[in-house]
Amino acid sequence: MDMRRRLPGIAIALAGATLGLAAGCSARPLDATGSAGMGGATATGTGGTGAGGGRWGGGFLNRNVDILFLIDDSGAMTVAQTNLARSFPQLVTALEALPGGLPNLHIAVVSSDMGAGDGSISQCDPDEGKAGVFQYAARRDCTATNLAPSATYISNTDGIANYTGALADVLACIAPLGEGGCGFEHQLAAVSRALGADGRPAPAENQGFLRADALLAVVLLTNEDDCSAPPGSQLFDIADNFTLASALGPPGSFRCNEFGHLCGGSKPPRLAPTGKVGDTVVLTDCVPAEASGMLTPVGTLVSQLRALKVAPDEQIVVAAIAGPATPYGVRWFSPLRPDTEPWPFMMHSCDSPTTTFADPAVRIEAFADAFGSSDLLFNICDESYAPALERIAQRIGDVIAPAP
Repeated sequence: MDMRRRLPGIAIALAGATLGLAAGCSARPLDATGSAGMGGATATGTGGTGAGGGRWGGGFLNRNVDILFLIDDSGAMTVAQTNLARSFPQLVTALEALPGGLPNLHIAVVSSDMGAGDGSISQCDPDEGKAGVFQYAARRDCTATNLAPSATYISNTDGIANYTGALADVLACIAPLGEGGCGFEHQLAAVSRALGADGRPAPAENQGFLRADALLAVVLLTNEDDCSAPPGSQLFDIADNFTLASALGPPGSFRCNEFGHLCGGSKPPRLAPTGKVGDTVVLTDCVPAEASGMLTPVGTLVSQLRALKVAPDEQIVVAAIAGPATPYGVRWFSPLRPDTEPWPFMMHSCDSPTTTFADPAVRIEAFADAFGSSDLLFNICDESYAPALERIAQRIGDVIAPAP
């Protein structure tokens, strides 16, 4: 058994008594007027004239769409990122095929890395990691993104773009973020931080992206469940918590499950049923541990996002390409440092030899369900994400108004 495959986001290395974990600015209020800001000087007013065909609260329905891609950049994510980038042409084609053609788009990319711990966890910064700042650099084989020099996100409104070349190529050049991010992923907190939904001003680089009158579509790509925790949380301590007997148990991503989920009303078990390597339990009825866990409640993160819109039920779409929430299993393996019994690890809820693998995304599924997006939950182990992106484009088309 390759232990690295059992820890897709966290690889644990020991050197004597030292334990390391690895895996995989100025701020001002987010501009809700739709001005181009650092996204490039192409959008004006509300970022698109659009025509009224219905109402969102007191505003007219239009063709403005802000799409935020949350990309997990922890370990074992390269294959999934490549799959996503390869599927972007189908997304653009599906958007162009909507009645009236391509909507007035803003598209941004953000990392799941919000840091964790006190700096002793490898690849996890103690000061919020990438802090929800939009990612806009050229990556992999790209030599340039073809974005305008000052642009931090993609803008194409009323036919005026802040980039050259094909939209899918620009997005595919930005989105593959690599595997250098913190292995304790804060996917939902990163979305909230990027949009300034957490009660603090959004990063300066993100100004102008969010338009008050636009449909907001959030698309998450991740192979582990959300582990968003409040700043300063002790959940990530590895100085005093590194054995089964410690308060938080062994260091590793199982903590996010033990203190973030309830299955049949109880925490996933830390101790093996018979105390032996190879013990396995399959759990059912697993949900976020809202009031009794150590993670930021999913309900809190839902409320933060909903507060960005006058009519969130009509103006927000959430989709996720992640591990299915079921099956939910725990298996015990030899401890990665001397301990009294085997250590628990999550069993993958999907595992493909040709694509990737993932753990149950219980919190992410609950987050999407809160926005009525149960039909926009897709399996990260699928051979292609093109059908998922096409379905997301169709949902966008169901909401926005056709061209006048």
